Amino acid sequence: MSTPGTGEHEVDHVVEEAIEAEAHGGKHDPRIDKLYRQDVIVIYIFVIALWLALWSVFFLVANPEITDNTLRWLLIGLGLFASVFNSVGMISNTRRLKHEAVRFYSQDLFWQDEKKRRKAQGLL
Repeated sequence: MSTPGTGEHEVDHVVEEAIEAEAHGGKHDPRIDKLYRQDVIVIYIFVIALWLALWSVFFLVANPEITDNTLRWLLIGLGLFASVFNSVGMISNTRRLKHEAVRFYSQDLFWQDEKKRRKAQGLL
């Protein structure tokens, strides 16, 4: 639900202006780069956490209980596949996010600024 003066048309207009400005070599809001860097850091933390969690559980909990070497190597292979597959997926999202950063973050910043404006006016 939008209030008068704010809505989908305004946010679309702001996003289109930001995309057009960047396409013509203009600068975008520096907060976009900051938000992008923060998201990339979080994604890489998740990649590291994935590897740590998966492999520490395997080697500390499951591996000592496995008596069959064929099963052990099968699980290591499947775990390696899952780790690489998920890591590549998350890291490729950072590339896509970089290409869509102006569109994605300018919309987000519009709504953050709108919330601040409403709060300052006592509407929230």
